[in-house]
Amino acid sequence: MNNRSKADSIAAARREIARRVARFCTSLPPEEYERLLDRMALIQWKYDIFPHADDSLRLGELVSGLAESSTAQRQDTLS
Repeated sequence: MNNRSKADSIAAARREIARRVARFCTSLPPEEYERLLDRMALIQWKYDIFPHADDSLRLGELVSGLAESSTAQRQDTLS
């Protein structure tokens, strides 16, 4: 796959993911939301290309990082 088709595939996945998750991510800062979309699109692209590759460890790191970020934001809000 060349870089152009990879970029197109990732951009299409990013648009689809953004359409689906936008209403659930309204409390995220814009920078964090953009990073989330980038990461989710890359994971979707990898899955589309290599559906049997195990990316669960990296996905677990992403989820735990988001949880920590959300906890820190809630603590800042309560302070």
